[in-house]
Amino acid sequence: MKPNHKLRQAVDALYSRGPATIEAYTQLVLTCVRANDIEQAKRLQSHMDLYYFSSNDTFLYNRLLHLYAKSGKLLDAQELFDKMPKRDVMSWNAMLSACGRQIHGRIIVSNLEENAFVWNALTDMYAKCGLMELARSLFNRNKNKNVVSWNSMISGYLKNEQPEKCIHLFDQMQIAGIKPDEVTLSNILQAYFKRGFIDEASKVFSTIKEKDMVCWTTMTVGYAKNGREEDALMLFRNMLLEAVKPDSFTISSVVASCAKLAFLSNGQVVHGKAVLFGVGDNLLVSSSLVDMYCKCGVTKDAWAVFNMMPSRNVVSWNTMIGGYAQNGQELEALALYEKMLQEKVKPDSITFVAVLSACSHGGLVEEGQKYFDSINKVHAVTPSLDHYACMINLLGQSGDMDKAVDLIKTMPQEPDAFIWSTLLSVCTRKGDIKHGEMAARFLFDLQPLNAGPYIMLSNMFAAYRTHPETEIIYEQLSRLIKKLQEAGFSPETKFVLHDVLKEEKLKSICHHSEKLALAFALVRKPHVCMPIRIMKNIRVCGDCHKFMKFVSKITNRPIILRDSNRFHHFNEGKCSCKDYW
Repeated sequence: MKPNHKLRQAVDALYSRGPATIEAYTQLVLTCVRANDIEQAKRLQSHMDLYYFSSNDTFLYNRLLHLYAKSGKLLDAQELFDKMPKRDVMSWNAMLSACGRQIHGRIIVSNLEENAFVWNALTDMYAKCGLMELARSLFNRNKNKNVVSWNSMISGYLKNEQPEKCIHLFDQMQIAGIKPDEVTLSNILQAYFKRGFIDEASKVFSTIKEKDMVCWTTMTVGYAKNGREEDALMLFRNMLLEAVKPDSFTISSVVASCAKLAFLSNGQVVHGKAVLFGVGDNLLVSSSLVDMYCKCGVTKDAWAVFNMMPSRNVVSWNTMIGGYAQNGQELEALALYEKMLQEKVKPDSITFVAVLSACSHGGLVEEGQKYFDSINKVHAVTPSLDHYACMINLLGQSGDMDKAVDLIKTMPQEPDAFIWSTLLSVCTRKGDIKHGEMAARFLFDLQPLNAGPYIMLSNMFAAYRTHPETEIIYEQLSRLIKKLQEAGFSPETKFVLHDVLKEEKLKSICHHSEKLALAFALVRKPHVCMPIRIMKNIRVCGDCHKFMKFVSKITNRPIILRDSNRFHHFNEGKCSCKDYW
């Protein structure tokens, strides 16, 4: 490849300036990679080693690592890899890929390309390193494919989150007349579940004559993760009848199904089986049991399991803390959190959701504020949208809606629909129309096709028909009705469908929303000739229609009313619909 003179000049300029910004390094590294320029990449690396190597950001070094590995510069790649202060999966894959290519070259030199065992091993190696294009290229060129060859590709696609390619390859395998083995079937079952093809997975499972524990577990876990909890429980029962011993993964999935269904008795039976099979103390199983007992409302048994666990991780603590919070035991939840900190267990994002939820359920505003502030200041964790939502709920429920809104305004990221929905939900419960309308407006912009905010706002208006000028509006409406009655108007109570007394019917029909809206318009604009516009989301009733005609006549004001069916233009006692609507 011809030398890139502009790139060389840019690196020269970098050397003349000394330290550079992360943006400058990033641009030059990516240019080196695109140009496949090893010489400038090495010069750039030496400059980064001098000024930038203290950074834990592995992105730039991974790009250089991949360039060296791709170009066969194994020693340069190894040297950089050894010096990197922090490595991730990409770093390891780059090195494995480099060594894979070395091995591949040796195989070609040694004339071992026709050896099926070596060929399969090489394909499997590339697949496990995430280099699926290279693996597929080898697979396609393999003249002696066997079931191991197909399994290597299918499992590789599955591992690299490409279940649709697994399924396509499985179909090709069957066309080629290759009989799948247990490994194939287990992988394809997982692929079907990842794509949500539950019935297809069930059909494949039913064709397996000798089902091993892996197939049973795959099906049980697949059912549990795809909302088919009852099928998971039934399959577990059949598994036991077939004398197949479940492992901890199977047991934990079945317990999770019992938790989702709140099947306490079934969960207790599975708990007994877990003890019988010797996995009762397993960390995964124990955490699932704690979750199950909490979700079934039996925190005493959940605590017994938690307390007897030989070892606990952050998931175990989160489950118990969250379980206490869900069951109205906020003080126990917070006490357990403090104990977690005493035992030097580092809380994660989910921990804080559980703690803030406990504060919210208990109305513990001061404690909630303290824990929220500690997320970043004490534990160096960036508060997530879930944490902000918990605080908005806590502040709103305590009646301090202004603080909740102020918190939204101070968020480092733009509040999304989840945040505004949380605020609207609190406003609905507290009857705060002012802030509810504000939250709804944002939701209308963010999710214009979502009916939820419209319904919540409508329900709030229906539940609290409050307004700063409520008394004036009702007085205006009473005077208007009296004036209309003098002109010959009489309310049509037949449109009230509820079986109540006549006085109640009159009160109900006289206070329909369109009449109140009309009265409000007359209060605000009493001497203006411009039309009064009223929007209604359901069909106008016969009495209100008659009422509008009378008002348009005695006030000499045009009225335009839109209901769910059509527009009605009222003028001088007549309607554009001619009483057909």
